[in-house]
Amino acid sequence: MLEDIMKSKKLSKVFAIGIIITFLAACGAVNESYKQGQEFVKDNRWEEAIAYFEKAVNEEPGNQEYKDALTRAKQDAAKARLAKVRQSLGAGEQNLPALEKIAKDIDVMAAMDPENSDIKAVRNNVNGKINDLKSSLKNLYQQAEIDMQKEEWTAAIAKLNQINKIFPNYEDTGSRLVKSRQEGVKTLYQQANNLGRQEDWKMAADVFKMAMDINPNYLDVSRRYEDARLKDNLNYYMSEGAKAEAAKNWERAVILYEKAHDYPSVDPALGAKLEKLRAKLGQIYLDDSVKLVKQGKLYAAMKKMEMARKFMPSMQNDPLYKENLTVACDALMKRAEKLIEKELWGNALIWMQKVEAVNPNYPELFQKMIEVKDAINKRIRKSIAVFDFSSPSSEKDAGKIAANKLIAYLHKNASADLRIIERENLQSILKEMQLSQTGLVDIKTAQSVGKMRGIDTFIMGDVLHFSTKYTDAPSLNQVKVLVDEEDVRNPEFSDWLMINPKPSAEDLKNAPPRTVKKRNYQLISYKQGAARINALLEISFKLVDTQTGENIFASTVAGKLIKEDKYQDGVPIAGIAQDPLELPTEAEVLDEITNSKVSEMGSGILKHFQSLEVEYYNQAQSQQKRRNLDLAVEKYTDAVFDEKLKGIATPITQRSLETIDKLVADK
Repeated sequence: MLEDIMKSKKLSKVFAIGIIITFLAACGAVNESYKQGQEFVKDNRWEEAIAYFEKAVNEEPGNQEYKDALTRAKQDAAKARLAKVRQSLGAGEQNLPALEKIAKDIDVMAAMDPENSDIKAVRNNVNGKINDLKSSLKNLYQQAEIDMQKEEWTAAIAKLNQINKIFPNYEDTGSRLVKSRQEGVKTLYQQANNLGRQEDWKMAADVFKMAMDINPNYLDVSRRYEDARLKDNLNYYMSEGAKAEAAKNWERAVILYEKAHDYPSVDPALGAKLEKLRAKLGQIYLDDSVKLVKQGKLYAAMKKMEMARKFMPSMQNDPLYKENLTVACDALMKRAEKLIEKELWGNALIWMQKVEAVNPNYPELFQKMIEVKDAINKRIRKSIAVFDFSSPSSEKDAGKIAANKLIAYLHKNASADLRIIERENLQSILKEMQLSQTGLVDIKTAQSVGKMRGIDTFIMGDVLHFSTKYTDAPSLNQVKVLVDEEDVRNPEFSDWLMINPKPSAEDLKNAPPRTVKKRNYQLISYKQGAARINALLEISFKLVDTQTGENIFASTVAGKLIKEDKYQDGVPIAGIAQDPLELPTEAEVLDEITNSKVSEMGSGILKHFQSLEVEYYNQAQSQQKRRNLDLAVEKYTDAVFDEKLKGIATPITQRSLETIDKLVADK
């Protein structure tokens, strides 16, 4: 018996030693993937090392050393990538595809080292730049479209080139750039030719050069540029001036000599010669003006008087000049007053401006011009009134809310040539006419209201859907938690005591513990779930022209907004953190989507009025083709005043003024 026990003990020792040897051998064997990863680390090839460290961790998931090595490799790889990103940021800051590529690289870095504050800062910086570039891209594209509509080709080319730098071949930028270059070089070529006809060869050369920069092969632009550049000199102006003087073409001679006088090396005697020629030319213009006034050709007469005063300012003291001036101004003011009676304020203003050019102190001229300009400004400002929209039966105030928000948006974003009728003013008008805000659906009635109150456009609409739905999906979960512990008698000690009924003190030292801890568990219920708010909005609307009763524009805006959040009760004893429900109210969600969709609706409405100057100009051309010349002058004047009201200046103003001059030249 004793011998068997001894053999058993020896076998146990041998088995234990074998296990220890095996364990030590395992500890001594380093994972091959880990070793290869370390080799890559020595060469700073972090990303290749990551692949091997990941393999090592997969092979031995419990090895902390491998995990730490993997973490360090990822951090070092992220740092290396970050350095490259910072280098490439400078070159790609204004290129959207390049920035988006960098952003993807940053996402990879963030996955490698989520807690790296430098990576977070660069990510925020790059995302901010991407958003800024997207906004710039959209604005530049819209502005380029407006420039093209206004035939401002040089400005359009500049913006389209900027777009190409930010995002090559964005939408139809390529085709727009081709068109703008074709039209731009054509326009610049014509402008340069006009400057050449005015003998302004310095400016002509500059404009020809701009045309060459767009297309150096356009017609004979290169030759014309060289010709203009060669004519920009003193000898040319002096010789051409002498030829004009010999031919008794006094105005051309004065213009050429004035150009020559601007050169530093000119003969000082040219100044005296110029004075004599100006006096001669001034007298000729005055004599012509007197004849034209007698013939009733007031426009040409005033042009001649302006030229006489321009070339010989001292002539204003000549009795003949003063007498002719008085007669002409009286006739002009009578003509203007007749036009005012017909509400042809643009035509009236032309003749008043002729008076102002030669006699700014003419009695009552200043006040009458203010009144006429005010009338034109009032006329060109399109008046827009918004009726309360109809509401769905479940939300009686929805229509009023939508209309009020639309009015606020239009007030904030409308250009200076639009006038938004206040809701209170519209209510007053409707009350006076015994109509309700939403009851005005008859177009003929709407037309009469518009004409009586000077309203150009009505906005009407229906709120088709205006609702929210709150849903909650709670569930009750349970978790087993340790409530308390108590000491109870150890069954093993009881068994041992039965074998050793009279243990010595030494025996008790080797005995099992007298008591053990008894753990008391309890199931605790807690609630968790997900809540959601669905907001739905749909609005149909139309713009009605009060003059024709026709719909200018009709559309529908619709949208859905979802806000959701998860929640759960906290069970601290089980290590379950509380996650409170954080949701806006249903009213707040509905308000958010309403603001968004009203902004979309308002933007669409304003787009129809964003280029009123172009609309007025086109209307003027239409009237001109029909030989309604007075009405054409009115619309050309409206185009000029609209641009002035908005603080912009495009070729439309210049072309309108030039056309007005031609239309009234024989009057």
